[in-house]
Amino acid sequence: MSRNRAILLATASATLLAALPAAAQTSAAQSAAAAAPAAATATGQISGTVSDRNGNLVAGATVRIEGSNIVETTGPDGQFLIRSAPAGLARITVRYFGSDPVEQTVTVTANSVAEAKITVGASAADDDAGTITVIASRPIAESEAAALQLQRSSTALVNVLAADSIGRFPDQNLAAALGRLPGVGIQRDQGQDRFISLRGARNSWTTVSFDGINVVSPSGRTTRFDTIPSAIASKVIVRKAVTADLTGETVAGNVDVQTRSAFDYPGFKVAVDLGLGFSELGGGRQYNVNGHISDRFFNNTVGILLSASRFEVDMITDNFEPRWTRPNVDQLPGRDDRFWVNNFDNRYYRLTRSNQSFTGRLDWRPDNNNEIFLSSVWTQFRDQEQRQLYIFDFDDGAVSTNSTAPQLTARRTGFADIRTGNTPLQGTIFGVELEGQWGTSNSPQTIFTNTLGGNHVLGEWKVSWRGNFTRGDDEQFPRFGSNWRSPADRTRRPSVTYDFTDPLDPKLSLFQTLVDAEGNFSRGNRRDFISTDELDLVNISRLRRRDRTDAYTARLDIDRNINLFGNDTKLQFGMQYNDRDKTSNRTVRLVTPATLTAAGIALPKQADIIDRKPVVTGLPVNYTFTQLDQNTTEALLDSYLAAGAFTIDQAAADNNNYRVTEKVLAGYVMGTMFFENGNIVAGVRAERFENTGSALGRINNVLTPLNVSNSNTLFFPSLHVNYDATDEIKLRLSVNTGAARADYSLLRPNLNINDDLQIISGGNPLAEPEKAVGVDAYFEWYMANRGFFSVGVYYKKIRGVLFNSSEVFGTTELDEPGFARSTYEFNTTLNGGSGELKGIEIAYTQPFADLLDRIGAPDWAQGFGIQANLTINRSNAITPQGNKIQLPDTSRYLYNASVYYEQYGLSLRVSYQKRGEWLDSISTAAVGNRFWSSVGRLDLSARYAISPRMELFVDANNLTDTPGIRYDGAPERVYEFEQFGSRFMGGVRVNF
Repeated sequence: MSRNRAILLATASATLLAALPAAAQTSAAQSAAAAAPAAATATGQISGTVSDRNGNLVAGATVRIEGSNIVETTGPDGQFLIRSAPAGLARITVRYFGSDPVEQTVTVTANSVAEAKITVGASAADDDAGTITVIASRPIAESEAAALQLQRSSTALVNVLAADSIGRFPDQNLAAALGRLPGVGIQRDQGQDRFISLRGARNSWTTVSFDGINVVSPSGRTTRFDTIPSAIASKVIVRKAVTADLTGETVAGNVDVQTRSAFDYPGFKVAVDLGLGFSELGGGRQYNVNGHISDRFFNNTVGILLSASRFEVDMITDNFEPRWTRPNVDQLPGRDDRFWVNNFDNRYYRLTRSNQSFTGRLDWRPDNNNEIFLSSVWTQFRDQEQRQLYIFDFDDGAVSTNSTAPQLTARRTGFADIRTGNTPLQGTIFGVELEGQWGTSNSPQTIFTNTLGGNHVLGEWKVSWRGNFTRGDDEQFPRFGSNWRSPADRTRRPSVTYDFTDPLDPKLSLFQTLVDAEGNFSRGNRRDFISTDELDLVNISRLRRRDRTDAYTARLDIDRNINLFGNDTKLQFGMQYNDRDKTSNRTVRLVTPATLTAAGIALPKQADIIDRKPVVTGLPVNYTFTQLDQNTTEALLDSYLAAGAFTIDQAAADNNNYRVTEKVLAGYVMGTMFFENGNIVAGVRAERFENTGSALGRINNVLTPLNVSNSNTLFFPSLHVNYDATDEIKLRLSVNTGAARADYSLLRPNLNINDDLQIISGGNPLAEPEKAVGVDAYFEWYMANRGFFSVGVYYKKIRGVLFNSSEVFGTTELDEPGFARSTYEFNTTLNGGSGELKGIEIAYTQPFADLLDRIGAPDWAQGFGIQANLTINRSNAITPQGNKIQLPDTSRYLYNASVYYEQYGLSLRVSYQKRGEWLDSISTAAVGNRFWSSVGRLDLSARYAISPRMELFVDANNLTDTPGIRYDGAPERVYEFEQFGSRFMGGVRVNF
C-alpha cells in the first residue's frame, strides 16, 4: 500500500471520527441549555443475564433498548450492561439465533442499576422437533447455533468455532477444529494437523491471540496450532477483517482463543473426558484425558476455574523421498527433456506425540461495574522421535557422458547414461553409495501466557486494561544423532535396479556388485536386506537448541456512548505496548572417528545399536533393515561423552545463535455508529515498531559481532459496514489494512560476507513488512428454521511479498575502506513486488428438523442435518526477479462437507475435507517449484447420551488413509510420499 493510498483511506475512514470531539461538546452544551427539564434526561443502568431454557448462560445474544439503536451483546457469562438507560419504564428486546425475540419491561431509576433475567428459546412445555431439549443430546446443532449467533452479532467479519453445550470440541487440537470453518486450509505434518491458511494466504499472515492478547508462537510468526489443545477453549473467533482495536500485524486474519471462566456457568461445574484408542499403522495406542472444574464463592463475587488435558499417540509413518534433478553429467542429445533421481531416501519414523495443558483463572467481581481477573495458560506439544533414514546416493562418483576416459579409471556407474539402456524411470546403477542417518530426538514447544486484567464501568465510561507476560520455548534435544556411509570400494556397495514408472510405488532391488579386470561393473546375487555392518561411522552428535521468546504486553481500552449526527455512537480509543525478546542458542557435541581413536575407543558399527527387530513398514519394498534400540544408542553416546571423546561444533553455534528484540507502540481511535438496521465501524490504528538484531557474522571467514536496527511507523485504517436488510438477512462490507512483519529468524544478522566473491548471504534484518489492503463483501442469511447460508467475495492487494532471492545489498552499514559492500550481491529473503489474493466463499448449514416437521415426517427422521462450505481462491505475486507466480500456501479450492444425525441422544457425523494443491517453495532449478498435492480426509464421529450428564463417544480419523505428497514441477516427479494410517478413539464424557 503506497503512503498516499494509506493517507486517503485513513482520511476517508476517519471522517466519522473527526467530528466526535465537537459532537461531544455540542451535546454537553445542549445539555446545559436544557437544564430545566434535566429530570427527563436522567439515566440509570440495566444489568441483565440471558440464559436458555436449560439454565445455560447464553453468549452473543443481542440486547437493544427501545428508543436507542445501540446494541449490546452478552458476554461468555451471559451478562449485559446498558449504561445510559432513560429513567422510567424501559422495554428491552433480546434476540438469539433460532429463537423468537424476547421482550421485557424494566423499571429504571436514575443513578441506580435495574436487574433483568431473560430466558431465550421455546418454553419447557414446547416439544417442537427443532427444539434442543436435552443438554448434549444435539451437540452439533447446539455448537453451530452458538457459533452463528456470535457471528451474527459481531460488528466485523468473523467465523466462530463454539464448543457444544458441555464445552467440548470434536477435534483434539485447534488446527483440526479450525479446518471445519469456511476458508481455513490445513497443513499437516506426518498426518497431524499443524498449520492453518486463511483463505489461501500464507501461514505466517495469520496471528493468534489468547483472550484478545496477541501471542507470538514459539517457532516464530508462523503459529503451530497443534501446540494448542482445543480443550482449553470455550470458543475460537476467526477474524478475517480486523478492526482498529486489533493488532495491525495481521494480513490474513486473527485467531482468538477464548478460554473459560467460572462465570461462564451458573454455578459449580465439572466436566471430564476419557478416551482410548489406537493407530492403524503400527498399532500404536493413543489416549486423551481432559477436564475442568469451577465454582463461585463469597456470594458469587469470586470465581475459580482450573483445567488440565493430555493427549498422546504412538504412531509410525512410512516415507520415501526421490530427489529429481537435471544433472550436468548428462550431455547426450535430448538432455533438456530428461530429469533423473540423484538421491532416493527411504525414511522410517517411530513417533510419540503428546499435547498437554494446564489453565487457571481467578475472577473477582465485587459488583456489576467492576471485574479483575488473573488467568494463566500453559500448553506444550512434544514430539519424541526415532528416525532411521537410508539415502541411496545414485550420483556419487558420476562421470560425464562426454568423458572419453577408459572404464578402468572412469569407473562409470550408469547414472544418467542412456547409452547403458538406463532411462530416468528404469535402469541399474552399480556400486551405489548408501548413507544412513539414525537418531532419536525430543522436541517440545511450550506456550506459557499470563494475564492480569480488569474491566470497569465509570459512569458513562468503560475502561479495560490488560498486562501480560508470555514465554514461548521451541526446544530440541536430539538425544542421539548419527551419520554412516558406505566404504569407497564399490564392490562393498549394492548395485540398485530402479523402477519409477509408478511415482507412488517406486521399486528398488538390491544386488551384489561385481567388477571385472577392465573395471566393468555387473550385478551379482540378489540381496533383500541392508546389513548392520556394511556402513562406516561418519559422526555421532548430540544437539541442544532453545529458541525462547519473552513478550510483555500492556493494553488500555476506553469507550463511551455518545450521540453523533443524531445517531447513537460508541467512541473507543486505546493504546498497546509490546516488548518482545527472542534468543536462539544451540550447542552441538560431536563424536567422530578421530575423537574416538584419540581416546583409544574402537569405532562402533550399526550392529552395536540395534534391537534385532526388522522394521515394519506399510510400503511395498524389496529389502528390509533392522530397528535401532533407543536405550542402547543413548547409553553408547553417554559413554563417549563421559570419556571426553568429543568436540564442540562451534561453527553450529556461531552461524545460528542470535538475538532479536522488537518494541511496538500502538494507538487507535474507533467509532461504531448504530442505526436502526445496522452499524458502521470506522477507525485508524498507528503502530511504531523497532527491531534490533544481534549475531555473529563471518567476514572473510573471520567472526565479527553484528548489530543491525530497523524501525518504521505504519497506519492501518479500516471501515466496516453491517446492514440488516431484513430480520434474517445481513449484508457486510469491509475495507481493512494490515502488515505482516518478517519472522525473527529472518531479522537476525547472521551474515556471511565474502569479499573475494563480493557476496553477502544470511538473514535480512532490513526486510520490510508485507503490507496489504483488503476488501470483503458478504451476504448472510440467518434462517428462521435455524438454517444458514452465506456467500462472500474478497480481494486483498499485497505489497512487498517476501521470497528467497538475491539483489544488490544496497546499504552502507557494512562498508569499510576498500570494501564497498553496499554493491555486493545479497542472497537472502527479499521483498518482491506486489501480489493479490481474491476469491469467493460459500457456506450452508441446515438442521432439517423444522423442515421435515412441516411435511409430517416421523420423529426419527427429523434428526438429519448438513454443514458445507466451499472456498475458491486465485492468487499471484511478483518475485524480486519479476516473475509472476502463485502465492505460496494458496490452494485454488477448499471445501468441507458433513452429514449428521442427532435424535434420541444419538449424534452421528460423517465429514469430508478437501484441499487443492498449493505451492510449497520456489526453486530456480530446472526441475521446477515444489507443490503439495491435493489432499482429502474422511472422518467419522459418534456420540450417545446415556443421560444429560454422561455420554459415550467414538471418533475415527483419516479413514481414507490419504498420504501426504509433494512433487517438483510435475506430479510424476514425486519429492515426498508419506503415509500415516487411520486412527480410532472411544471413551466417555461426564458433565456435572
